[in-house]
Amino acid sequence: MIFRSAPLIIRPPSALILASRLTPSDAPQRSEEWFALRRDKLTTSTFSTALGFWKGSRRYELWHEKVFASTLPFSEASKSAMQWGVLNEEVAVDKYKSITGRDVGSLGFATHAEERFDWMGASPDGLLGCFPGGGILEVKCPYNKGKPEMGLPWSTMPFYYMPQVQGQMEIMDRDWVDLYCWTPNGSTIFRVCRDRDYWRLIHGILREFWWENVVPAREALLLGIEEEVGSYKPESTHKQTGLAISVSIKLAKEAKLLCREIAGHIEFYRKKRGEKMDIFVNSNGLSWADQWDPEPLPPLSSENDKKEKDGKKKSGKKKLSLKWMKDLCKKSQK
Repeated sequence: MIFRSAPLIIRPPSALILASRLTPSDAPQRSEEWFALRRDKLTTSTFSTALGFWKGSRRYELWHEKVFASTLPFSEASKSAMQWGVLNEEVAVDKYKSITGRDVGSLGFATHAEERFDWMGASPDGLLGCFPGGGILEVKCPYNKGKPEMGLPWSTMPFYYMPQVQGQMEIMDRDWVDLYCWTPNGSTIFRVCRDRDYWRLIHGILREFWWENVVPAREALLLGIEEEVGSYKPESTHKQTGLAISVSIKLAKEAKLLCREIAGHIEFYRKKRGEKMDIFVNSNGLSWADQWDPEPLPPLSSENDKKEKDGKKKSGKKKLSLKWMKDLCKKSQK
C-alpha cells in the first residue's frame, strides 16, 4: 500500500493551527503508516548523516537504506540508545510541560508545503504555540555511552543537531525550536532560532545527496541496471561538509540556554537588559521568559531573608522572591 501526503490545515486538540503538508490521518509516530511515509523521504533526523558529519560509512549506509528500502543492521549500542530514547520520550515531554507550563501539541509527519521540496520530511516531538509565531519541541534523551542513568544534561547544544532543528523549522515554516535535553538526573532547554543563510548552505548539500546519489540509483535499480547502481554511491563527506560543520558549531554556541533543572532544582536564565520579555506562568505560579540570556537568576527566597552578618554587599545578584516573580508576570500581562 502506498501512502501519500496531502495539504491539510488541521486544528489539533490544543487549538494549534498548522499549515503544512501532512499525512491524511496524521499517522502516529512509529506506526506502520508513519514508517511507510518516511521511507521515501529524507527526514530531518538524518540530515547530519546526509551532510557527512559522521566518520566512517554512515553516509553510505543512509544512501543504501534509501535506495534499497532496507536498513543495514544496527550495532547493539545503537539499538540500545534508540530504545532508551523511545522509552523516555513521553516522560521527557511531561517534564518539559511541567517546567515551562506550555501546552505541547502532537504531529505524526509533515513534508514541505512546496511540492518541489516534498522529498524532505519531519517528525517533531511536539508543536508549541499557534501558527504563525509558534515553535517546535525536539526532545533528546542522551544514552551517555551506555550509562544513561549517570548522565547529566548538556551545558551547551551539540552542533550535530543543528541540521535537524533548522530542517524542522524550514519544513514546518516555524521560527524557533526548543531543544530539550532530558536525563534521569536533570534537564536543559535551549532555544534555537531559524537561520535562512544556514539553511541555504545545507540545503544545497542535501539536494545533491538526494537528486544526484539516491534518486538516480533508485531509477537504475527499477530499470534492472544493477551494475550502474553503485556508480551513484556517495563519498563519505561532501566538499562543503567542513563548512557546514563549522557554521553548525557557531550557531550551536549561539543557542540560548533557557533553563537548567538538576535534581528538582530549577534555574531560569534571563534576557539581556532592554530586550522585550514574553512572560507566561506555569502550573506552580512561577514565571519565566522566552529566549532568556545565559545569566542565571538567583534562587527564589522569602521576603524576610536575613542580611549577611558582616553587612557587606553580596558578590552575587540579589535573591528574587516569589512575590517579585508574580508581580513581573502581572506587569507583562497588562
